[in-house]
Amino acid sequence: MNEMNTVPPWISHISSAQRKESNIYSSRWLQLATIGMDNTPRVRTVVFRGWSDIYEMEIYTDKRSQKYFELELNNKVEICWLFSKAKCQFRFRGTSRIEIGKQKLIHWNQLSKKAKSMWGWPRPADLFVFDKTSNFSINVKEDPINNFALLKIHITNVDQLHLHKPIHTRRKWVLKNEWIEKRINP
Repeated sequence: MNEMNTVPPWISHISSAQRKESNIYSSRWLQLATIGMDNTPRVRTVVFRGWSDIYEMEIYTDKRSQKYFELELNNKVEICWLFSKAKCQFRFRGTSRIEIGKQKLIHWNQLSKKAKSMWGWPRPADLFVFDKTSNFSINVKEDPINNFALLKIHITNVDQLHLHKPIHTRRKWVLKNEWIEKRINP
């Protein structure tokens, strides 16, 4: 069986942490690190949207954002995901790709009308222009779906730190032909 169709061994650990945090909205927030256009690190908070059928992490982004352009130049990423209630941190390393096919449309259609309007707001990171008459949810400046992008992260390394008392435990998984797990020092 192809390793792409096999459930990665770390998924059960993530699922366990997610169950412990299920009533905490912020448990879907993770930090995505990229390499900036000037070759320096960039970190921002993004929202976890799910797993693809081959266990790629799914995140939404705006095609007009700096992050999108950074990933076009260098698609290597690292993600840090902290589950405070579960006292567990995961770091994922891998490569990103932008999904432009049917999956993008499926995700787009799952968004509410209000959420869709966000993709038509003014360009991210441009100077803010205050206009009392503006209502971003109604005054859409561009076709929102053109700005919407589904980012998929192909994970090749996972590092889990479990903050047990009195001794923390840590393990990592590395994808070669299959997932290899090692216990490492915290």
